Parts: sequence; C-alpha cells; structure tokens
Amino acid sequence: LSPVCLGSLRRAAKDMLQKLKMNKNLKIENKEVALGTSKINYMDPRISVAFCKRMELPIEKVFNKALLDKFPWAMAVPPNFHF
Repeated sequence: LSPVCLGSLRRAAKDMLQKLKMNKNLKIENKEVALGTSKINYMDPRISVAFCKRMELPIEKVFNKALLDKFPWAMAVPPNFHF
C-alpha cells in the first residue's frame, strides 16, 4: 500500500471513530430525556387532533394506543379547532 492510500485510510478511520463517539454521547445524553413527555403533559391533545385532521394525517402517527385510550374526548374536536 502506498503512503497516500494509508493516509486516506487513516483519515477515514479517524472520521468514523469520531462519528461513533459523537453518536454514543448523543445516546447517553438523550437517555434521560423523555421525548414524549411534553406531548402527554403539556400540549392540549385537542390541538394535536385538530392538526392531524386538518393535514389528513392519521392520528395513530402522533398518539400511540395508550394515549388514544386516555384522550377519547379529544377525538371529537373539529379540524378548525383553535385553543
């Protein structure tokens, strides 16, 4: 192998290692963050349901089965609902 080829292989390996380290750090940092918490506790489900209806997006894409069972009253909101 030529020195040029070895240098490019070394750079590629360094880049890959740096990317893996960054992904590991992100995974560790995000482990403590509950990404669905704000959707459950802070957002009025009627807003999300109205948005889904307006955009013709299946509500199941936003709410899982447990949340659909928890907020059946929000499913009757019209698409033009404003808080």
